[in-house]
Amino acid sequence: MSDGYSSPRSRGQTMELREYWSIIRRHWWLPAAITLVALIASTVVGVRGASAYKTDMRLAVSTIPTPDPNSVLYYDPTYYSNLDSEYLADDMSEFMTSRAFADEVKRELATSSTPYDVDIETIMNATRAKKTHRFIDITITTPTFDEGERLAGSVSRILNDKAHLAQYLQALTAYNTQMTIVTPPVTHRANTPLGLISEIALRTLIGLIVGIGVAFLVDYVDPSVRTRQEAEAVLQMPVLGEIPRPRSRRGAAA
Repeated sequence: MSDGYSSPRSRGQTMELREYWSIIRRHWWLPAAITLVALIASTVVGVRGASAYKTDMRLAVSTIPTPDPNSVLYYDPTYYSNLDSEYLADDMSEFMTSRAFADEVKRELATSSTPYDVDIETIMNATRAKKTHRFIDITITTPTFDEGERLAGSVSRILNDKAHLAQYLQALTAYNTQMTIVTPPVTHRANTPLGLISEIALRTLIGLIVGIGVAFLVDYVDPSVRTRQEAEAVLQMPVLGEIPRPRSRRGAAA
């Protein structure tokens, strides 16, 4: 008895799916247009981003323990040294993205053996610093390989200069502190071809989902009545007859 039988619930779900599909077919141009715009925009942005370069380097911040002869008990100089290093790394990561540090990099590049002129805003926008415990990860994003190498080299020289370092640390009221370049600057492309394709595909998929959502929204606010079911829902009464749509010329000729 179960052959050819479908429950009312399954029939209702089938009707809902058909209604959803009819909405998408009726407003197909919205998902298509938004998906196309997302594809073009993500491709343009991705191709421009793929031509950029990133220079990564890592610094380690450490303070030299200073034993306190007046505190014999309950004092661990190593523990407090590590704790001070973490606080200092947090402060230095913020300072390295400041305008003052960018101005120092600009002056250092202008007076180097191979002078190089760059705007302070460019340095600030290109430099990012992230603190992880006692380490500072610096990422410099530039449009060319040479500019990334120059900026990273200037940052390295400034931090290796004890006079410059002492000036910064004095402003942060830190003493007996040293900064070591753990990972030298390494420059590479900002995005790989596989990552670029994945990024474009993801943004295009998001555009398609947004387009479908907009299509449903437009259909929801549209007051037009198109089907018998919609008429019955609006009028709250059964529809006795339905005038079929006229056939197209192509359908009539067939």
